[in-house]
Formats: sequence, C-alpha cells, structure tokens
Amino acid sequence: MKSDYSRLEEMRTVIRMSAESHGFANDAASQIALAVDEACTNLIRYSFPDNNNVPIQLTVITNNKEFIIEIADNGQPFNPDLVPPVDLEQYRKEYKKGGLGIHIMRSVMDDVVYKPATGKKHHNTLRLKKYLA
Repeated sequence: MKSDYSRLEEMRTVIRMSAESHGFANDAASQIALAVDEACTNLIRYSFPDNNNVPIQLTVITNNKEFIIEIADNGQPFNPDLVPPVDLEQYRKEYKKGGLGIHIMRSVMDDVVYKPATGKKHHNTLRLKKYLA
C-alpha cells in the first residue's frame, strides 16, 4: 500500500477478513486490524510525513498455529522496544490524547518484533504475531 491515510480503511478490511478466514472471531480479527492500523498510521505520520506515495509492504503469513503480519518500509528506523510501557492510570489522569499505538500493538498481539534496515536488508520490518486458539 502507499503511505497515505486514505489507504488505511482498505488495509484494515483486508487484514480483518484475512484474520477471520484463518479462524479468528470478528472481535479478535478487528483487534488485529487495529494493531496493524496503528503501526501503519505511525509509519505514515512519523516516517513519511511529507510524502504519501511511499510504498509500505504488508505481508500476511499463516499456518495452523500463527497469524503473522509483516510490515516493511524504507522510512526512518524506529524501534518500538525503546518506548516504555504506558501507565494507563497516569495517562487517563493527564487527559492525554494519542500516543497509544505501540501500547495497542503490544496488548493485542502475542509478539511484536522490530528489525531495522541493515547493510544486507534494505528495509525496516515490524512483525506482528497472533497465535491461533
């Protein structure tokens, strides 16, 4: 998909339908789509703020135990592991808005792994994994 907010709805639909077709209930599939949406929104907002025509590659990998979404991009590397866990009580007390994307990904998915681009691998990859029940 292109790094354009207008493509997010289509992406959520494709991810949700793919998750449902691999055995996830509607609610779980919607949560997976939300986690992917948050990841892609962060990419668009922070890695490509001035260019809505940069490709973001989404790959769905499935087997009888796992549902995996890989998101690859050529934007500025950003390691979500460096973001501390959110204290939701403090967040609520401060009436904050936004800033929960990584928290949502961690809460919804069973595994979140980030690999930045290297000399051999020319793109950043975020891997979101959810185990099938």
